[in-house]
Amino acid sequence: MTEFAREWIRAIAGAALICAAASALTHRGRVKSVMKLVCGIVLVLATVNPLLGQRLPGLSLDMSEYRKRAEEILGEAAEKENGLSRSIIEEGLEAYILDKAKSLDTEIQSAEVLAKWGDAGCWYPYEVYITAKIPPREKDLLSNSIEAELGVPGERQYWRDYEG
Repeated sequence: MTEFAREWIRAIAGAALICAAASALTHRGRVKSVMKLVCGIVLVLATVNPLLGQRLPGLSLDMSEYRKRAEEILGEAAEKENGLSRSIIEEGLEAYILDKAKSLDTEIQSAEVLAKWGDAGCWYPYEVYITAKIPPREKDLLSNSIEAELGVPGERQYWRDYEG
C-alpha cells in the first residue's frame, strides 16, 4: 500500500513539473489559455489513473484493516487512560487520608485506597487499608472522617497494626 501511494505521488509531482515547465515556456495569449487547459487535464489524469488501475477490493480491504487497527489503538488508549485515572484518584485519596490523620494529630504509617468503577461512570473510593498503631479513640475519629468525607463505610475499612 505504501509503494502504491509513493508511485501515485511521484506521478502527480512529475505531471505538475512538466505542466509548470510547459506553462512557463508558453507565450501569453490564446496558446497559454489552451496550455493551461491541457495541463489541467493532464493533472487530473495523473491523479485518477493510478486509482483506475488499482484493485479496488484490495484497497477497501486495506482500509478496513487500518480502521480495525485504529479502533484497537483507540481502545488501548482508553484503557490506559482509565487505569491512569484510577491510579491518580487512589494516590490522591491516600495522600488525603494521611493529611487528615495529621490534622487529627494521629500518626499512621500508610494508607491504601482501592477505587471501583461506579454506575455514574467514574471511579470512587471503595476500600481503604490503613496501617497504624493508634488508640481506639483516634482510630474511631479517623474512621468516621473517612466514612463521612470519602463515603467508605467502616465495613470496608481494614486496619492493620503497625509493627516496628
